[in-house]
Amino acid sequence: MPIDPHRDYTRQEQIDLDLTGLFAEGLRDEEGRLPLVLQGIGSAAMALQVEEAGVPLPMFNRMLTTANEISLQRASAMPEELVEELERRGFPQIARIVRAGIDACRDEDDYRNFVRWLIQVRNLIVFRAQAGGAASQK
Repeated sequence: MPIDPHRDYTRQEQIDLDLTGLFAEGLRDEEGRLPLVLQGIGSAAMALQVEEAGVPLPMFNRMLTTANEISLQRASAMPEELVEELERRGFPQIARIVRAGIDACRDEDDYRNFVRWLIQVRNLIVFRAQAGGAASQK
């Protein structure tokens, strides 16, 4: 099912979205930025799926740090460098999405956009955790 960036999705719909095809339209729009579908529903759904899967934030941060430090060439040659811990610790669905993102990269600019997307996902996870903590303190 293609993702409609202009539609409101429920929490459950976001959790159920198959995000492996999210990158089919590319990782850059005409201006070289993240496409709207990645910026909006794609990042929100990924954040929810990471939370729902129970991926610990420090693990996601380690993957993100590695992704930020390596090149597309290295990520393509050794994607396990990014996803091995996710797979080993029981989060294969999140690893599949990361692998799909790497596979969709045509060049280093695409890969940098993919890493920016992962940063956006991480930030959403942190914001949601902070909001949840603030709500429970009231």
